[in-house]
Amino acid sequence: MTSLSVIIPVFNSQSTLQRCVDSVLSQNVSGMEVILVDDGSTDDSPAMCDAIAARNDSVHVIHRPNGGLSAARNTGIDAAKGEWITFIDSDDALTPDTLNGNLEYALQLPDTDVVEYPVTVRYGAPDSFNFDFKPVDTTGAQVFEYWVQSKGYNHCFACNKIFRATLFDSIRFPLGESFEDAAVCPAIIRASRTVRYSDIGRYLYYKSEGSITRKYRFSNQEPLFRHNIALLEQITAQDFGAQCRLDLWSVCLNLLTDLRRCRDTRSDYIRSQAARLQSLKPHPAYILHSALPFRQKIKVTAAYCLGTRTVCNILGIRKFS
Repeated sequence: MTSLSVIIPVFNSQSTLQRCVDSVLSQNVSGMEVILVDDGSTDDSPAMCDAIAARNDSVHVIHRPNGGLSAARNTGIDAAKGEWITFIDSDDALTPDTLNGNLEYALQLPDTDVVEYPVTVRYGAPDSFNFDFKPVDTTGAQVFEYWVQSKGYNHCFACNKIFRATLFDSIRFPLGESFEDAAVCPAIIRASRTVRYSDIGRYLYYKSEGSITRKYRFSNQEPLFRHNIALLEQITAQDFGAQCRLDLWSVCLNLLTDLRRCRDTRSDYIRSQAARLQSLKPHPAYILHSALPFRQKIKVTAAYCLGTRTVCNILGIRKFS
């Protein structure tokens, strides 16, 4: 029986692919399959995938025309035979015992649907930072509420989690856009019976200069704002409390300001979304007692006093290339 399917989308990853796969194969997970989805690579990655599979019976390769990260992940999901699924990007890696330790942790509670484990973002760079977790179990209605209250949207990655495969019976990654994790992770959390947070192992999210999420174009950045403001509307409707709303409202304000800075920004979009965000603001009394950094408190207060669109226009003068 296949216990775990590890899905690795591959696109022009010849310099990092072997490091990634080696870190996965060293996990010693019984019954694990590794699915390399070559997404129309034009370098030596396809040949490397085939060579790795020839040396390892647990590795399978799928070659497909280029369709983007979401399409590659969805292809891997369709082919997966495991009871559990995890995703790893081909320029990243895992520390030893990450998958086997967290799979064992998942199996301790029969209703577990997701395990989230530590991640280092921009690994190897001077500006790297960690998301670490104390072991916590959330169940039922508490699953989504805890995720919101603990600001799970700040580490909304598909790659530092192990998922029960049946969660993807009706959920897929959206095609043709960046920040696809921001669409999928909230849906997964909502569908989960039990989510466990783990302090076992670590996902190493390497800094990649070529990443699409580092190209500040309106079309690249817009999905992240869109998914977060949709989440803000959801938690406002569910009345999770003004503090939760303020935290996420502040995130959305920053994201809209970033969109305003893009050289190819759309003024009509900024105008309409600023009005949408303005309508969602919680009571200003919560700003003073919030845990927001001082400069962010000033920014949020200015948005209250001057209007969201005005603040975005003032702070959005510097443009991203």
